[in-house]
Amino acid sequence: LGLISNTSILELSVPSVHDGGALVAFGSGVVYITLQSVISFKSCPQWNSHSTCYIRMAISVVSWIAVIPMIACASLISITKIDWIPGEKDYTYHFVSAVCEWTVAFGFIFFFLTFIRDFQVGIYEPKQ
Repeated sequence: LGLISNTSILELSVPSVHDGGALVAFGSGVVYITLQSVISFKSCPQWNSHSTCYIRMAISVVSWIAVIPMIACASLISITKIDWIPGEKDYTYHFVSAVCEWTVAFGFIFFFLTFIRDFQVGIYEPKQ
């Protein structure tokens, strides 16, 4: 729901809907990967290795560390624009928020890449 409203509403047309969608997408995504990391620990070592569990939890912690300043700095930005110039008002907040946003986004990607081994184990092969 957050991604739909975030991607379908342009940032400058209705900023509050765009920002709300980003908040839902990133917030619920971080909660999801944290819960999935806990499930990984519960199913260890039957379904995955301890190192995979620790990698998933590390990604979850980094995502939590990045999502909090992302939300805080994004809420402090008083103007909405696309092109920013260093030294402008709220540039630092925008920069920190953008770096944290990309950190969380890449965290999601790397988190989901840790499931490659899980899905390779469960390949169904029909009987001949």
